[in-house]
Amino acid sequence: MILSRPLGWFWLLAIVLLAWNVIGLVALLFDPVLGLGDVSKLAPAQQTLYAERPAIAFYGFVLATVAGTAGAIALLLRRNFALWLFITSAVGLVLQNAWLFGDASRLTTEVLGFQLLVAGSIALEIWLCLTAKKRRWSR
Repeated sequence: MILSRPLGWFWLLAIVLLAWNVIGLVALLFDPVLGLGDVSKLAPAQQTLYAERPAIAFYGFVLATVAGTAGAIALLLRRNFALWLFITSAVGLVLQNAWLFGDASRLTTEVLGFQLLVAGSIALEIWLCLTAKKRRWSR
């Protein structure tokens, strides 16, 4: 049962997290249509990563992005099940990136930095869900 209304920072943070997830969703939608001409415009290291990416990494990307976006919507609707969607998103991120850590030469500063940013956003989403539940802002 919802006993109190969330504070303004909750709404601001939840909206920012939804926007972040929608950006990921747009990237996901454009990923399969990235043509060879577009790939050739990438830096050589990025071209290699794109060419070597296994199918499980793409499916992990799908899982992480779709679950994250659904979780952000559920968070705005103040539903406790948003937590499980964000945990699913974290599992998708692991599936998406596990292959990168098998060969340290693939881990450039940019790749590692971006993946840490994504992991940090998922941790923030989980924290926000737990905070909402603790403060009885969600049901």
